Amino acid sequence: MTQTPANMGTDIMRFARLDMHEVEEFRIEGRALAVDHLRGRDGAVRAGALLTMLDSAGGVCGGLASLPDGWVVSTNLSARTVSRAPTGPLRIDARLLRKGRNNVVTSVEIADAASGRAVMNGVLTSAVLVPENGPPVWNRPLRIGYPDDDDVDYLPMERWLDHRTVSARAVEMELRDTLRNPWGILHGGVTAALVDAAAEHVTGGGITTDMVLHYLAPNRVGPVRATAAVLGTRSDGTVLRVEIADVGTARVTAVAVVTVSWA
Repeated sequence: MTQTPANMGTDIMRFARLDMHEVEEFRIEGRALAVDHLRGRDGAVRAGALLTMLDSAGGVCGGLASLPDGWVVSTNLSARTVSRAPTGPLRIDARLLRKGRNNVVTSVEIADAASGRAVMNGVLTSAVLVPENGPPVWNRPLRIGYPDDDDVDYLPMERWLDHRTVSARAVEMELRDTLRNPWGILHGGVTAALVDAAAEHVTGGGITTDMVLHYLAPNRVGPVRATAAVLGTRSDGTVLRVEIADVGTARVTAVAVVTVSWA
C-alpha cells in the first residue's frame, strides 16, 4: 500500500479494492477490481459498492481542492446507475466542479474499463471543515493503492456491513471503527450502502438505479438504522424514501429518495 495518512478510511477503500491517483490539479483517476465480494445476486457490482467508490473518490478529490484550509465531509450525494453487469476492472474519474469557501462539488464517473461502458455517474457536495489536528498532509501527487493479489479473505458486502433486519421496513448495523471516516463518524459511502441495503430489503431484491442522499448529521454512536417506505411507482421502478438514524443519539442523520428497478 502506498502513501495513506492514518485514519483516512483506508479499510473502506481497501474493501472496495479502490486505487486512486492524482493525474492533474483537481482531478483524481481511480481503478477498482470487480471482485466477487462486491457483486450482487445478478453478478454485477452492487450499487452499494459503487456508491462507496463514488463517495470515496469524490471526497478525496474535493478534499485535495480544499487544502490547505481544511478537509471535507459529505453533505449531499446524487447518483444514477447507467448500466449493469460490468466485467471490470472499473475506471473512476473524479473532477472538481466548484470550490467555494465552505463547500466543494465534485463529479464522479464510473465505467467498465474493459468495454468503456458507463456504469454510474454522480455528483458529491462536501462541506469544508478544519480537523482538530489540522488538515491532513499528503505527498503530492497523491497515490493510494493496494496490491491486486491481496490475500485478505473478504466477506460479501452484505456480511461486511453486517446489517440485521429490524422490521419489514428497517435494517440496522453496528458502527464499527473500521467503518468510520477520518472525522470518526460513519463513512458517507457506507451510509449510502446502508440506504441501498434498506431499499433492497423493502423491495425484496430490487436494484437501486437512482439515489439522492442528504447527509443531515453525523452517525457517531450507533447502531445505525435505515427505515424505508415506498412512495409510489413510475415507469423506471419503485420510488422509496429512506431515513437513516443514529439510534444511540436518537436523531435522524440522513434522508434519501431512491428508485429501485427490477430490470
